[in-house]
Formats: sequence, structure tokens, C-alpha cells
Amino acid sequence: MHRVQKFIEAGSGRVGYAMTEAALSEVSNGAKWNLDPAFSVADALLANPEFASVLKTVLKDGHLLVPAPKAKRK
Repeated sequence: MHRVQKFIEAGSGRVGYAMTEAALSEVSNGAKWNLDPAFSVADALLANPEFASVLKTVLKDGHLLVPAPKAKRK
């Protein structure tokens, strides 16, 4: 599939954006990545126009890794 996809790293919860899972595995020492089937580039852009910078990086470099979200404390 030739489109930007969102993946979640098994175990750490780190988020990766790439065209293929292989691109992420290569830069993360073979980590296992799970596709987020609900992800939509259009929805992400509408929710946050700054997501365009993520797209630009993925299209230029082939991938982008984002730290795992921190758990909220009560």
C-alpha cells in the first residue's frame, strides 16, 4: 500500500508513521509494529493542521518515530 500509515510499536507504545512497516523495523532494530487500521491522514490533518509537518517528514525521509504518549496521572 502506498500511503502514509500509522503504526504502534508492540511493547513500548511508540508511534511510527511510514509507508511500510519495513521502513520502521529497519530504523528500530527489528521492533514489531502494529498497523493502526483506523488511522486516516485526512482526519489527522483536519484535527491538527500541524500534522502536515509529519507528512512532509515521512515523504522526505520515509518514516517518523514519535515517543510513546505518557500516561496521565490522577
